[in-house]
Amino acid sequence: MSHARVVDAGEGSRILRAPLRIGAFEVRNRIMQAAHSKQYSDRVESDRETAYFVRRALGGCALFVAGNQLVHPTGSIRNFEDAFRPEAVDADRRMTDAVHAAGAKMLVQLNHHGAQAQPDGPFGPRSVYAPSRSISPSTGRATREMSTGDIAEFVEAWATSAELARLGGFDGVEIHMAHSYLLHQFLSPLYNERSDAYGGDLEGRTRFPREVLRAVRARVGDDFTVGVRIVANEFHDGGLDAGACRDVIAALRAEARIDFLDLAAGGYHDVHYVFPSSPMPIAWLRDETAAVNTANPDIPVFGVGAALSVEAAAEVVEAGIADMVALTRGQLADPDLAHKLLSGRTDEIEHCIRLNQGCLGRGSRGLPVTCTVNPVAGRESVRPPRPRAERPGHWVVVGGGPAGMRAAVELARDGHRVRLVERRDRLGGQLLSAMRVPGRESIGLLLDDLQRDLHVLGVEVLLGVPAHAVAEKMDAADGIVVATGAAPARFAVLGSTWTGGMPASVVDPFTALDLPDPVGRRVALVDSDGTAFAAGVALAVAEHVQRLDVVTGFETPFPHVGPGYDRQLLLRRLIASGRVTRRTGRSVEGLPDGRLRVRDRLSGEIEELDDLDAVVAVEPRRSVLPERIPAGAYIIGDAHSPRDIDAAIHEAVETAYAVAGVGGPE
Repeated sequence: MSHARVVDAGEGSRILRAPLRIGAFEVRNRIMQAAHSKQYSDRVESDRETAYFVRRALGGCALFVAGNQLVHPTGSIRNFEDAFRPEAVDADRRMTDAVHAAGAKMLVQLNHHGAQAQPDGPFGPRSVYAPSRSISPSTGRATREMSTGDIAEFVEAWATSAELARLGGFDGVEIHMAHSYLLHQFLSPLYNERSDAYGGDLEGRTRFPREVLRAVRARVGDDFTVGVRIVANEFHDGGLDAGACRDVIAALRAEARIDFLDLAAGGYHDVHYVFPSSPMPIAWLRDETAAVNTANPDIPVFGVGAALSVEAAAEVVEAGIADMVALTRGQLADPDLAHKLLSGRTDEIEHCIRLNQGCLGRGSRGLPVTCTVNPVAGRESVRPPRPRAERPGHWVVVGGGPAGMRAAVELARDGHRVRLVERRDRLGGQLLSAMRVPGRESIGLLLDDLQRDLHVLGVEVLLGVPAHAVAEKMDAADGIVVATGAAPARFAVLGSTWTGGMPASVVDPFTALDLPDPVGRRVALVDSDGTAFAAGVALAVAEHVQRLDVVTGFETPFPHVGPGYDRQLLLRRLIASGRVTRRTGRSVEGLPDGRLRVRDRLSGEIEELDDLDAVVAVEPRRSVLPERIPAGAYIIGDAHSPRDIDAAIHEAVETAYAVAGVGGPE
């Protein structure tokens, strides 16, 4: 792994401010956002999508890739855009005109999901196309092997979609050949088992993608930018390694002019490379990107997963790793990230914490994407900037976890005088526990940002405030926010894995996370929660055990952890050690004499787990509230209902909008 050379703020800003020629157009600097599905539009681009991009263009971003747009009705998906629709041209033009007026350029990504497409689309049931008959790792459904007639139809679809994209005002098109979507499937031995001219060796596997490139270039001409998004490594046994990926790129470039390379990795067989989350290394594609850039010095290479930190973005360009730096989720979290980097104001950055909860996690459930740390993302048109308060008040915020800290920050930004009181001797609340979970250390970035903002805005922070003193401070305030968080459940709730009641001898999850020493070497974890909170407790406990038995009434472990992106890596991390066993679909009837009595809910079979040092019980948490809450107080975060960081910060920000009287129902 390469190591970053320290680039000072002035030098780094200069490097990032350098313009770059990309085919037929030039961008103003080296910062971009790669394509990311947001589900703000359905079939054609929307005003919501436009407002999102314009805000980030005004924040300094030079290049956006809109996407992914689908090239054929067999790939059409609800809440995605159809590139093949002539009626999309006017909507595209409205969006691209607005982005251009804000100073940025815009490509559009043209795609077909192939084997990853749903078998039931907006128009009704349909075949799922792939190079070879297979079972999709995304849907679990069987695919149809494409005929040569299908291939010819899809080549034409890409060319038509590119022509419409040019009419729609895009500065170029990006042909998607990554993420185990259709064109990537033809390139990859993991999907392509054909024995005809479209399979077998490198020439055969690249034939369909080469035909697409040739047809697109012929349709849009030489004065229009055409590039590809392509994997630099599949990171999977039997797949394309880094060297094979560079051979594919060379074969494609020999067929038609390619104006840029936008790099990616993995596929749905290893989806954590497609949508990397906090357990993944920061610069997870750095070496592969550098190798592709070295092999293709004559065209721009876009670096995804190449920066050692957002603050070190300039080093990617300075060291020759890539020609542009893709900071996609970073600009979801902070729409002014580009300006801050370009001006050397890195100490003001609001950091993405890479949990994939507010963005990809929502998207995987068919919901519009937003951001854990920036809940205004995607809501720019209904949550505009708030004005300073005309009549600043004195506010007391009770609780120093993420909800309370963010509420104090937002109110102080609006000009109010804010006092934040916390019963513990430090700020952070449950963030302090979450940071101890292996792979979630990035949560510390959020805590650092919140503490910095409190200090800069002059919020008065009082620590170690006992309960009786809180009431006095609330009485003296003009406004009150209660953000006192959550605590472990005292009793098993309805539907719990514990059917015989939860014994007092169990260890609660906060204790398991916060103890300086492990709870034991042989531990059972009884999970009735099933969320990322429960999974985090399991990850933390599993680090120190000889044996961890996870027992749950759910039919699968941690079912409320997003099935699309983080789940696969989570289960691999837990099971890889060989120390973790899973018992799903079980009830726990008690803990007689230290033996955990477990019943299979379907067969009725009884099993007793003995020789245990401890049993950790993860039940849904309960809200903690002060004894007296004055009328008119805002109750937010876990104090209102225990959920996650997204809910805590969302409600903190919404409180500030409510106080300001800005924004309304969506």
